[in-house]
Amino acid sequence: MKEYIENILHRDVQIIPMQDERKLPLAYKSGYELSRMIIGGQEALIARPKEKIPLVTLRKQQRQMEIYTGLPCVLYLADMNYYMRDSLLKEGISFVWEGHQIYLPFVGALLDDHPARQITTCAKISYLTQKLLLTALYQGWQKVTVTKAAQILDVSKMSITRCFDELEAMNIPYLTVRSRARSITADTDKRAMWETIRSVLRNPVIAAYALKKEPEIVLPMSGTMALAHYSMLDDGPYPIRAVTKKDLADVSITADKLVPAGEAPGCIIQEIGYQILFDGGAALDPLTTALTISDEERSDPRISIAIDEMLEAHVW
Repeated sequence: MKEYIENILHRDVQIIPMQDERKLPLAYKSGYELSRMIIGGQEALIARPKEKIPLVTLRKQQRQMEIYTGLPCVLYLADMNYYMRDSLLKEGISFVWEGHQIYLPFVGALLDDHPARQITTCAKISYLTQKLLLTALYQGWQKVTVTKAAQILDVSKMSITRCFDELEAMNIPYLTVRSRARSITADTDKRAMWETIRSVLRNPVIAAYALKKEPEIVLPMSGTMALAHYSMLDDGPYPIRAVTKKDLADVSITADKLVPAGEAPGCIIQEIGYQILFDGGAALDPLTTALTISDEERSDPRISIAIDEMLEAHVW
């Protein structure tokens, strides 16, 4: 710790163990390695978490430690990401990101020893990146690298690299960047992760086709039909099936199979951007199913309740 800070700041730094911890609550004394740092005549508290602590908790505890001790509190973090870094910078919270960056506003220091790669701004998440995020959530990925993710999703490493670039550009907090290596670590609380990523996820339905009857090919259930499969919701008036873009040709949707405008369909085929195998493939996975439900459909309390039932029973 001392060597790294001195190498970056190019000045002598004194770091000694915190002797008087009586001012701090037990949770802080047990959850952090606490030290005093003296730099340029300015004294500060350095708090190094012993285990991974959520960002919201770090922010709260950092402020509390400053209040309890009367000293600027510097978070010493070895494992963080650019989303966390930007959040701490925005709020003016002092930190040392080991091997990357030092931010000590109380001595006027902002030094970057490991600049971030230039990432193209991403306006809309791609379907492959969405599939990656949801798969990570389902499977509880821990430090899954580009190579491992490519193996799991059966795509090229270049494709996963582009997914990681998207996640970094969109400040998704489950991407960890450390010494140029990137990995995905899912939240152990699946509901919390879903709530965090929900705003960037897309409806996976690219197009919908109203057919006179169901095609002979076996297709997974989608939309409210899949929702009924996973919950107590009644089946709808007609089946709703899903097909990926690459398999759309197998369905052979021709003009003579489409229902004339104003007539009730015998089946709806939804072309979707990706598919995650779940429950034997009878229906789209629950999270993707939830994303296929339109806002208008969600306004029906029965559907809204069924979505909660589905996620509670099959995901959380």
